[in-house]
Amino acid sequence: MFRQIVRSSIAASATRAGTRRAFRASQFAKEHYLDATPEVFEKQVINASDPNKLIVVDFYADWCGPCKTLTPLLKNATSDPSQTNGQEVDLVTINTDEQIELAQKYQIRALPTVTAFKGGKPLSHFVGAIPPPQLSEVLKTWVAAAPPS
Repeated sequence: MFRQIVRSSIAASATRAGTRRAFRASQFAKEHYLDATPEVFEKQVINASDPNKLIVVDFYADWCGPCKTLTPLLKNATSDPSQTNGQEVDLVTINTDEQIELAQKYQIRALPTVTAFKGGKPLSHFVGAIPPPQLSEVLKTWVAAAPPS
């Protein structure tokens, strides 16, 4: 009986997820906004309530192989306090095929591109998939940085 319930819930989760990238935020990473719309981007990134909070924006496309590798790493890293100097970090993903205007506004030329925001302004970015130890160092650097003026 237990196996049947577990299988049913797994199958239901897989069905709901479909082809969309779906995962849950841990209790540490308070917010993960997946496949964000321009409205969500504006509210959560540009008009963020805490100007000192790091918001990591992952510009990706479904067809991009390195994007499929990097996004789970970003999810794990932003959820792990040891990789963010104990600070909460939000993750926002933007599908560049669906949100062309946002990709153009932030001059996204290659995928994946990951941009750090603080105080509603871009702080820094990197392009391409990077290994977990390097990602952890980048996040720690971004968390410690002052918001751009």
